[in-house]
Amino acid sequence: MADLQKARTDATVGWGESPVSTARLSMELWAAIKDEDWSLASPTSTVSYWPQRLWTMEKPYHFIGDGGGMGIGYCASASAGAALANRKHGRLTVSIQCDGDLLMTNGVLWTAAHHKIPILWVMHNNRGYHQELMHVQRMANRHMRGLDRAHIGTTLREPFIDYAKIAQGMGVAGIGPITDPKDLAPALKRAIAIVKGGEPCLIDVVTQGR
Repeated sequence: MADLQKARTDATVGWGESPVSTARLSMELWAAIKDEDWSLASPTSTVSYWPQRLWTMEKPYHFIGDGGGMGIGYCASASAGAALANRKHGRLTVSIQCDGDLLMTNGVLWTAAHHKIPILWVMHNNRGYHQELMHVQRMANRHMRGLDRAHIGTTLREPFIDYAKIAQGMGVAGIGPITDPKDLAPALKRAIAIVKGGEPCLIDVVTQGR
């Protein structure tokens, strides 16, 4: 109970800020799905494990696990596969989808649209390959080279990527980009209605790094 209370307190840091904190993203999603028969089909390390720290997970399919070898582009494809398996059970499949990961296998959006796989992708769009960015920052600091160039090759800017438009181009309902956390709840409500109607949907949420 003490750990849960600490996690709840920690989650309030940056609650109303833009870009959206990963704690706010996770808790808004939880509030939207907790009364459904849901399944989280994405790894959670990139959002600081907030779902495990704050959600109530009581059934085996509530979380399918992390990616093992953590292959490039794993999340988008694995979550679509989980959603396909969940479809016959009428479960609501959700995935917190990293932006860099989706770029590696964005054709899965077309596959979900084509086969009418009901899944909600909620983008963790921190506008970069953040795992790599953090590593370059660590190495630059270790070798006293400064951090001013750590963004080169590790961030996705100039221009920013609009994942809602990518989804729409693949035949998937796309919502966003969302930068104000107050817009998350209504967007999730709209998206869940689409998914429960048997179609895939993606919400592009501009987020903090982790």
